[in-house]
Amino acid sequence: MSGHSRFLPRPIDDRTYWESQRGDAGRMEFAFLDGLAREAGRPPVVVATDILAAKRSNDRARVDRVWQVDRATLSALAVRRCLLGMDANDPDDRLLDWLWAMLTLPTWAVSAHLPQNDLPALGKPTLDLAACEMAALLAEAREVLRPWMDATSKTLAGSVLAEIDRQVLTPYAAGAYAWWDDHNSRELNNWAGVCAGSILAACESLAAQGEPRPAARERALKGLGLFFDRGFTPRAECDEGVMYWIYGVEFACVGLSRLGEEELRGAIDFERFCAVADYPRRAHLFGDTFFSGNDAGMRAWAPRGFVPWLAGATDNAFLAWWAREHGTVMARHFGQMLRGLAARAESGAAAPPAPTAVEWLEDQQAMIVRVAAPGGPLTVCLTGGTNDERHNHNDLGHFVVALGERLVVPDLGAPHYAADFFGPRRYTYLPASSRGHCCPVVNGHEQRAGTEVMAGMLKWSGEPAAPTLTLDLTAAYPADAGLTRWVRELACDAAAGRAVIRDAFAFADDERRQVTQVVWTLERPQFLGSAAADGAALARLGPVVLEVRPAPDEIRVELVQPERLNLRDYAGQTLCRIEMVYERVPVDGRTEMTFRVAEGEEV
Repeated sequence: MSGHSRFLPRPIDDRTYWESQRGDAGRMEFAFLDGLAREAGRPPVVVATDILAAKRSNDRARVDRVWQVDRATLSALAVRRCLLGMDANDPDDRLLDWLWAMLTLPTWAVSAHLPQNDLPALGKPTLDLAACEMAALLAEAREVLRPWMDATSKTLAGSVLAEIDRQVLTPYAAGAYAWWDDHNSRELNNWAGVCAGSILAACESLAAQGEPRPAARERALKGLGLFFDRGFTPRAECDEGVMYWIYGVEFACVGLSRLGEEELRGAIDFERFCAVADYPRRAHLFGDTFFSGNDAGMRAWAPRGFVPWLAGATDNAFLAWWAREHGTVMARHFGQMLRGLAARAESGAAAPPAPTAVEWLEDQQAMIVRVAAPGGPLTVCLTGGTNDERHNHNDLGHFVVALGERLVVPDLGAPHYAADFFGPRRYTYLPASSRGHCCPVVNGHEQRAGTEVMAGMLKWSGEPAAPTLTLDLTAAYPADAGLTRWVRELACDAAAGRAVIRDAFAFADDERRQVTQVVWTLERPQFLGSAAADGAALARLGPVVLEVRPAPDEIRVELVQPERLNLRDYAGQTLCRIEMVYERVPVDGRTEMTFRVAEGEEV
């Protein structure tokens, strides 16, 4: 096999290398994959009622399981075979059975991606996330496991090739419509990276096997160019959040990492590629935690199947550090598992880049500020943007707070997806609505969604001693709220070690001035009464003190178990929703929430 470099990682069909790792299983996390493989029984059967569950009972999990969980089992069995060698006389036929079960599914698409969540129209391929990923998985499995396949069955490898062509590559090459690579679509997002990257990987793998698919390959390269050009904001930010950055960029890199440096630079805008690659650094808060808007959660681990390669290709020190300190081997896709195991075995030291005191994500109107404090840094983020973003949440004016590596005021992220989450009922789910964020309720109204719902940027200063962001957020609320102006400001005093959220409200009707300020926290609040000097209400949130001026008319606290909201994150923790009610805000319409470190606090 040829050598590998920062642009060409170790070839996945380097069977000599995989077999050499057999004795070093612990360091390569083989134990986890081996455990997953050993738990595999007979492959499950997908029946029509599983597919229709999304339509009938809002349950998409019964088919999503095949795409996500069952395919991970197939991948683990395939990786296990790589590490144990190509012996077809092994009596364990589970890999053969699982491969055949996945190969012979009538469609690799999932019900949540089908029109009206109905049964698939057989004979009409659907180029969705699941189908495209499966094409890459099976192509690379055929590439690596071909000796085992041929020794097991003389027809298996041909059948794999035929199904990859039938379900994905042939219709794609023939021009089958895919919204994710339509230049006229305004909805371009991570799908373009996942689907086009997977198809490119399948094409490159088949070409290495002597089965080139030039038409599909050419279209996939154009799709990836579109992804990096239009799947992110003008300044290369990912308003879907780092988790979805991972998903889209990961599969784009499955394909792109098979190209040489010259071809890679010629296929896409490389400067733009490097800017997109740098987004996690810009959105980083601490450790494995990132600023997150919309459906992505705050915690994100670096998949070693692509982040080390991307770090080398773009010369990005943050990505190298993230992969080393917070890396993981993805347990869902065969080729990524192999790449991740190799990267884990070969990872070297990487020093963490020094964090910036102020990071400004201009397109998202999000400012991340780090204020030096005894238990700090005290990290605060305020965000504006729009309520019409990719995987949108209604969250204009939302903020998060952390001290050191302790998250105090979180973002809830998204619930496990139900079938109707992507539709008119989206904002009935609390995590997607402004009720699930640190956003005020105004005269009983929450925020609305729409293209016209956007923040106006009034002031921004990145001066480290006193960073400030001021946003006009009036458009967030419907006319019935009676709001004529809402301005929210984040102002930080580095010398004093504190951050202040200031609000100014104005109303059309002087009699309707009710505002409920909301703060979500992972800490059970301890109320400390009022400060003698100005009557501010005080509450301790773990290591942080919250001062509220003026004191509200009523304070309510609700304890919420994440499981009740079906959240992906915070299992085993308790969320607290603090509501601070002003029956009539002060005449000047001003309120303040100040966060500072509690005296003597050590984190």
